[in-house]
Amino acid sequence: MIKETTGQVLPTATGFAARQAIAAVRRRNIAVEPLLQRAGLSERDVDGQRRISAIAQSKLLEYAAEALGDSAFGLHLAQQTNPREARLLFYVTSAATNVGDTIALYARYFRIVNEAVHVKPLHTQNGVIVEFNFVGVSRHHARQSAEFTLAVTLKGLRELVGRRVRPTKVAFAHTRSSHLREFERFFGSSVEFGATSDRVSMSNETLALPLLTRDPHLLEMLRSLCDEAARERHTPAETLRASAENEVQKLLLNGTLDRRAVARALGMSERTLSRKLADEGATYAEVVDQLRRSLALQYVNERSLSLSQIAWLLGYEGSTSFNHAFWRWTGSSPSKVRSEQLRVSAQLRAQSQGVAKVRSKSGKPRKKGTAQTG
Repeated sequence: MIKETTGQVLPTATGFAARQAIAAVRRRNIAVEPLLQRAGLSERDVDGQRRISAIAQSKLLEYAAEALGDSAFGLHLAQQTNPREARLLFYVTSAATNVGDTIALYARYFRIVNEAVHVKPLHTQNGVIVEFNFVGVSRHHARQSAEFTLAVTLKGLRELVGRRVRPTKVAFAHTRSSHLREFERFFGSSVEFGATSDRVSMSNETLALPLLTRDPHLLEMLRSLCDEAARERHTPAETLRASAENEVQKLLLNGTLDRRAVARALGMSERTLSRKLADEGATYAEVVDQLRRSLALQYVNERSLSLSQIAWLLGYEGSTSFNHAFWRWTGSSPSKVRSEQLRVSAQLRAQSQGVAKVRSKSGKPRKKGTAQTG
């Protein structure tokens, strides 16, 4: 893995999403230290004074979602977040004339906030498709990050315009079976999961909307600061393993894990794919197996998914093959792991509710007319 001279692992991020996640976990009275350690971070890393690993930040959001028992944590986190905490990126985009100019600035300078996300506007006859490509991060480790990024982006736009901007369409590369209507309510449009990429589509009418905060003088001043900050940010090299994982994930739903198809999608021969993966210390079989394991542990958290549906999402012919693989990965059955996760989530919720009750009794005086609880 590439490293900067400061010892930071590339790609890096400002820790904007990580700090929001930590605050959300603390509000539920759940210890953050174990989650930080699991992600390879410390309290000092996320104090806002220095950049952190973008990979570690993505993992932290996944672990926070697991600890809270909230599979739509990224969306819920965005709803609670003040977009101004993105700092320089928010203020330079807020000074633009209209939504179209804001998107152009957003795409140009987003790497200041997170080097692992490349924002690319694709202009069409009817508007623009804004793609969010994760580079240097395996896409299946960035599920919550992707949902947070797209949702907080739209929330920021709505604040700048002063109205409920609605995309024409939203798409995510990962699959989801729960909270679907909640996503559609927030975005105000159809939301596709299991798509070829993460993207938000905007109409020409939306692009022309003027910003309430437009300020050409502020924009002129901030552009030079942003250009300098962007030049300092490295463009991370995409590892072949991460690229192969992302291609395999696209093929899982089709039940096609042919090495030839993955190699062709990556523009190389099977032999070259095997050789380059070996250079990174991996084999194609290992990539597929470990991707399935990671996705299986995510899907088991989705209570709305049956075990047979999970087997299908992972490209297995039936539940028996999936159960055997899951036992090999974890030493337990998927149903037992799901039950244990539900039990732990229930305990965490009970603990947070218990602390909240204690605070309500010992904290500020109750308002007149409030019933005594407990």
